[in-house]
Amino acid sequence: MAKTKKKAASAKVSTTKTQAPAAPVVEEPTEAQAEDGSQLTIADLQALASVIDVAVRRGAFGAGEVTDVGAIFDKLSSFLAVIAAQKEAAEAAQGGA
Repeated sequence: MAKTKKKAASAKVSTTKTQAPAAPVVEEPTEAQAEDGSQLTIADLQALASVIDVAVRRGAFGAGEVTDVGAIFDKLSSFLAVIAAQKEAAEAAQGGA
């Protein structure tokens, strides 16, 4: 029985396709999503980055955890920078058109 599970698991891994990450697409939450809290906003992500920064500065994470936390913080910061650039480009396109 264990052999069957291993074969099934390895079949899943071998059929997984690797794709280049797509540019993030940000959609404004609908009114229904905003009401039930099921949508994260850019402001939520910025607040999360601030929380991570404060927690690290206050020593909330152990030495072995800081690397992982920093990696996530870097990914989040990069994502927010891309979103900010997209927003500026969209505003420039609307203003110039």
